[in-house]
Amino acid sequence: MRVRVEPSIAEGETEAPPSKSWSQRALFLALLARGETALEGLPTSDDVMASLEAVKAFGAEVVKEGSKTKIISEGEAKVPEDVINMRGSGTGARIAIGIATTLPKGFGAVVTGDHTLRRRPMGPVIELFNSLGAEVRSVRGDKLPVVAFGHLRGGDVETDGSVTSQHVTSALIAGNKAEETLKVKIRRPVSRSYIALTVSVARLFGSKVSCNNEMSECSVSPSDLKAIRAEVPGDYALAAFPLVAGALTGGRVTVRGLPEPEGKFGDHKVIEYMRRFGAEVRYSNGSVTVEGGELRGATVNLRDEPDLALPLAALAAEAKGESVLTGLRHLAYKESNRIKTIVETLRCFGVSAQAEGGSIRIWGGIKKRCKLKCPGDHRIAMMAAVMGTVMGSEIDSAECVSKSWPEFWDAMETLGVKVYVG
Repeated sequence: MRVRVEPSIAEGETEAPPSKSWSQRALFLALLARGETALEGLPTSDDVMASLEAVKAFGAEVVKEGSKTKIISEGEAKVPEDVINMRGSGTGARIAIGIATTLPKGFGAVVTGDHTLRRRPMGPVIELFNSLGAEVRSVRGDKLPVVAFGHLRGGDVETDGSVTSQHVTSALIAGNKAEETLKVKIRRPVSRSYIALTVSVARLFGSKVSCNNEMSECSVSPSDLKAIRAEVPGDYALAAFPLVAGALTGGRVTVRGLPEPEGKFGDHKVIEYMRRFGAEVRYSNGSVTVEGGELRGATVNLRDEPDLALPLAALAAEAKGESVLTGLRHLAYKESNRIKTIVETLRCFGVSAQAEGGSIRIWGGIKKRCKLKCPGDHRIAMMAAVMGTVMGSEIDSAECVSKSWPEFWDAMETLGVKVYVG
């Protein structure tokens, strides 16, 4: 699929896509909760559908009723009959590995994924669960496929958190079914917003989970989780793209359906970060509105909100002066090496940019149209689309956005962006 974006003014209102990160956590927790969990507005993105299939493979019954998805479980995972294929979902794969360690001793599951996921490191999750008494191994060093066996003992462990926090999320979910309290100390933690999200969602199910203020020490005690009824909240990291489009083009864009921005960590900090660049942004009654202003360069540390690097790089591309996005070293291990692909995308538009270790330095000024192929990374395609509102862009393999937001192109059209498919 090829999509062409022509210079436009982004203006109007659209709904935030439902959060895939929240949804994936909720699905696996629903598997471990006895009873019927009902989730309203579950997204149909590839990552969430892969997690839903995994939950079914682990023994839960899934019933779809209109916009509501019911997960019916006996409160524990069962031995799957086949390989668990998490497609391109790194979060889902790591959680699924943890779920497999809750199976009875001597039983296990094989977890794999597509070619992009099989390139990504699984060493931290393998090492962490082996330290917790389970047996987890890979036939390819630290890559998928991984086979994981129960049982999960628990206890005190220490882990390196400098590459990803997804193995910590996996432990905090699986730890609800461990034999004893699980305590994990996290060295050099990154993506702490996603650990905080895990704690928040797990507590909805009655989990006895907690972390310190810096998300460097967490614990979870075995407990009987309860089924819940909930509506999937909006996703700030994805909503950032149409918001940035408004700021870039001088329009006024409102994204509805976003939760109250609260807490030390979280993608809601995009509001604060966009203000640093000179955009006028405000939150009111579940909606975020941005109005284009004079954009100026800014320095932002995104160690804990790495998914915001792509929309903010697009914003920096038109900001006056120099911008620096720091704390990005772990972006090298995402769907693509995002440090590299962000810089390549900026340069494709004629923007001066360079990578310096874990930072990206950008000198604002979009100078030309860009034609690129999505490098198997949904957020790169969205970044190129947003930048295309200034000088135009052409994106091959544009269907890659379905990993997180299948309706992305429709949302952009709703805002008056000139999008042409084919």
